[in-house]
Amino acid sequence: MALMDGAGSPRLSVIDASAPLRVGLLGVGRFGQLHAAVLAALPEVQLAAIADTNVERRCEVADRHRVPRRYSAAEELLADPDLDAFVIVTPDEQHSSQGLQAVATGRPVFIEKPLAASWQEAEQLRQAATASGSLLQTGLILRYELQHALLQEQLATGGFGELVSLRAKRNCSAAWFEGVADRAHTVFETLIHDIDLLLWFSGSQASRVMAMERRFGSHLSPEGCFALIQFASGCVGIVETSWFVPAQAPANVITETWQGTIDAELAVVGTRRTAQLRLLDGPLQIWGEQRQHCPDGLLWPQRQGRVLGALREELRDFVTAARSGIPSATASLSQAIEGLRIAEAIVESVRTGQTVTLMPR
Repeated sequence: MALMDGAGSPRLSVIDASAPLRVGLLGVGRFGQLHAAVLAALPEVQLAAIADTNVERRCEVADRHRVPRRYSAAEELLADPDLDAFVIVTPDEQHSSQGLQAVATGRPVFIEKPLAASWQEAEQLRQAATASGSLLQTGLILRYELQHALLQEQLATGGFGELVSLRAKRNCSAAWFEGVADRAHTVFETLIHDIDLLLWFSGSQASRVMAMERRFGSHLSPEGCFALIQFASGCVGIVETSWFVPAQAPANVITETWQGTIDAELAVVGTRRTAQLRLLDGPLQIWGEQRQHCPDGLLWPQRQGRVLGALREELRDFVTAARSGIPSATASLSQAIEGLRIAEAIVESVRTGQTVTLMPR
């Protein structure tokens, strides 16, 4: 809960480190189930409660991880006085309202990306968390993947010289598109990851955005989106995403509820060095009768029922922050909000056909 310092201002509370952190998880859909597996396996955590509107799924996940408290509504879980922290992995459009309810309790809150539906809503969340003394963190999973982290470290220490350009691509299985086509805009579903990487790597705010898209239907989301981002430092960013990877492509996402391909690439050009990173170029490749598999060993690999990789490191970081009351040094809330501002500028540029200028914040 929020404590008061000598000046009467709220500060973040410190949770008893001798007892497990009792976490309530909101949402156990496809991605929420991975969060449940991570939280249930962390020795310093007790996955004490879950909430999901789907009765069968809620009971199945709770039984699997021996979760004692099961709620049909998020509001019921958020009202549980015996929980120490909340993890929100519900549909995107619910993040802001549930996040506001969660931070109002003064307890630590983790919200999966996107933090909110707009950067203004995200800023409102941050201000509410500050007022209540709640530690607020959002999902920036690629910052916890080792190869991306090593690359960022070299950039931050000047190893690449002056940054010239950053190019990121994230193309996904065509079969997945129907599941997200009318739920969220492509920019917020996939491209937000790469926008965050560009912010993290450049260490600079965006100043101008120009974007285009390709549509082949009447869905809320376009099937392809492409943007040019000018940063205040002078660095030029190029991002693209689409949903056309065929079923025959090598599968690098292989879980009980999810199979397909994320074809992601990152290219960095500096005045002294360049670098390339490809998600599909994993060392393990399995060839079968139907398709080639490249099992993910980076983001959320699974072994003997345990979920490892970047997702585990991200949630461990949140648990550490929740226990200490010290916000994560990795998951920058300010840059997460800036990422949403850029995402909205991309959508606006597509709508108007014009370059969008972003004023410094």
